[in-house]
Formats: sequence, C-alpha cells, structure tokens
Amino acid sequence: MTLQDWQRVRLETVHQGRTDYGRGPSDLTVLTYYWGADVSLPDTQFYRIESALRETWLQCGMMKSVIVTDRKTDELRAFSAQFPTVEIQVEPSLVAGNLYTMSADCDGRLAERFSTPYLMIVQDDGFPLRAGVDAFLGKWDYIGAPYVRDRFFSRLAARAMNLWTMNGGFSIRSHRICEQAARYWRETYHKFGDCHSVGEDAYYTETLVLHRRDYRRQMRLADNRSAIRFAWDCLVPFDVQVLPFGFHRASTFECLYACGLIRE
Repeated sequence: MTLQDWQRVRLETVHQGRTDYGRGPSDLTVLTYYWGADVSLPDTQFYRIESALRETWLQCGMMKSVIVTDRKTDELRAFSAQFPTVEIQVEPSLVAGNLYTMSADCDGRLAERFSTPYLMIVQDDGFPLRAGVDAFLGKWDYIGAPYVRDRFFSRLAARAMNLWTMNGGFSIRSHRICEQAARYWRETYHKFGDCHSVGEDAYYTETLVLHRRDYRRQMRLADNRSAIRFAWDCLVPFDVQVLPFGFHRASTFECLYACGLIRE
C-alpha cells in the first residue's frame, strides 16, 4: 500500500468525524509547512497534511499546532475552524516547488513560530507512527532520522565532532537551537543562496556544527542510536525489527508497511 492510499483510508475510518484526541505535552508545539495550493481550485492535496497532523495527535495527544503556508485555502480555513488549537501562519516568501524558501524560513524564522520549549516538525511524508514522544523530549536540542550509517568508524567520527547528520522533515528541536540558528542566519548565512550548506537539516546538523564552535559545544544533537529509535529514513538501510517512533519519506513508510509493522 502506498503512503497516500493509507492516508486516505485512515481519514475515512480512524479519523472520520473525530475531534477529541486527548491532551498532548504542554511543552511541545507541532508545525508543518504547506504551500503552493491554488486557492481558485479545490485543494486536493491538503488531506495529506491533515492526515499527518491527525496521526500526530492520535499518537501524542492534541497540542498547539501550526501550519505555515503561503496562502489560505478554504480547506485550511475549515480545518483550523474545526480545531481551535491549529494556527495558520501565512508566509508569502514560500514559493511552490522551491525547497530553499522553506529552508530559509526554518533557518532564520523558526524560533518566531512557536513559544514552547520544543517543536516537532511533521510533513505529509513524515510523522509519528506510535506513542512515546516523551522519550524524545528534554534530552536533545535536535533529533531526526539519521543519515550517518550505523558503522563503527562512522559513529566514531561523528561522536568526535558531535556531527550526527539528521533529516529535518520529521524532527524535534528545542527553542534554543532555533534561536541560535536564526542568529547565525541573520549574521552570515542568509547571504549563501540556495546550496547544501543552508538546506535546513544540513544547516542545523552539519554547517553550524562544523563552523560554529559555541554551537557545537552548547547544542545537544542526538546520537546515531537514539536517532534510529526516533525515526527511520530509507537513505540508510537499517534492518527493521521494531517500529521506530516515526518515519520520513514515502518509500520508508512502504518498507515498514511491507514488513508488517504498520496496520491500516
């Protein structure tokens, strides 16, 4: 089953008509980016973001949730009206099909978009699959699906430099790391333009770690083994035996589903 088919089924069965998801952590905000929808047409893709948010609430409880978008569609307005904890933040700089515009916002303005100690970023292809978010709060300033291969020398080099490169599409970050990232963005990195160094996950877990000593010393990035328990990304071929807390990438979901670890 594809991720999109699974999302449609879940919205029609598990989530249909549901408004009560219980209470989630008070120190965590959920945020997602959604941009490029044509307001003159029915918004046929919003169901994927709706699914990601509802699955997050199902596993973690209802909490303050933010949708950053370039414009409000009727579907967005209806969804936020149904759930008062959902805040729509309009960001006109987002450009359809241009990931750099999202990265620039994550690098430079993310701290302004929430006030809780921690933020969980979810996307239509990355969100929680089971309960257990408390295990990943309060320990690190950043945790996401790992890119560092689970090999001895890779882990040794990463540990020596605190360089645990992780994906940002499904991740948890502290408010203080977002503030620090924004300060360096304003000082220097907004001048770089569209390149790997300022792609939002590389920026937080590679660029600033390598080039900013105080950031490297002060920020706590999750180690590889912890990141594997948090989320899985098909860029790194781990053996899947236990369902991680969440996932990133449709192909990852389909692998977990094929292994029998995800149910409809």
